[in-house]
Amino acid sequence: MSLSPRVRILAAALLVAVLALVAGFMLLGGGGSSQAAVKTIAPLHPVTARPAKTVKVAAPAKKAPAKRVAKPKAHPKVAVVDGMPAALAAALASHPVVVVSLYAPRSSVDELATAEARHGAALAGAGFVAFNVADEKIVSPLTSLLTGAPTAADRVLDGPAVLVFQRPRTLFVRLNGFADRDTVAQAAANADTPAQ
Repeated sequence: MSLSPRVRILAAALLVAVLALVAGFMLLGGGGSSQAAVKTIAPLHPVTARPAKTVKVAAPAKKAPAKRVAKPKAHPKVAVVDGMPAALAAALASHPVVVVSLYAPRSSVDELATAEARHGAALAGAGFVAFNVADEKIVSPLTSLLTGAPTAADRVLDGPAVLVFQRPRTLFVRLNGFADRDTVAQAAANADTPAQ
C-alpha cells in the first residue's frame, strides 16, 4: 500500500511536533533529575579586610567661667505700626506689594483660600500675611486703615477675602470670597505694575 505525498507530509509534521514537545519537556526539567553542581561566582574585585582604626579620646577641655550677658528686656509685641497691623507694616517694608488673606478660624474653606493666596503671592513675588478676622488686635487697625476704601463692602472685614496692598499703605484691590492662586498672582502682578 502506497501513501500519498500529502499523508506523508502530514505524518512527518506530526512526528516533528511530538519530538519538539518531548524535547521541550526535557529542557524545562520534565526529564532527568541530574544534580549539577552550582558554580560559585567570584567577586570582580576581591575585598580585603582593613584593620580597625583606633580612636583617641581627648581629655575634656577645661571650661572658662561663663561671662554674664545681660538679657535684653522683653518688649511687648507691637500690634500696630503707623496705624496698620505690625505684620502688614513689616511686609510692606520689604515688599512693594503685599497680599493679605483674611480668614475666619476653624473654617476649612478659609484655610484653603489662605493657602491659595499664599501660593499666589509667592508666584507674583509679593509679600504675604494672613489675618484672623476674629482677632480684635488685628481687626481694629485694619478697619481704620480701610476707612478710605471706595465702597462700604471693602471696609468690612470678613473671610475669606484677599486684600492686595501697595507700598506705602494703599489698598489696590479686594477679592471677596475664595480666590485661586492664579487670580491672586495676577492681582499682585497688576499692583506691582507702574501706572501708565
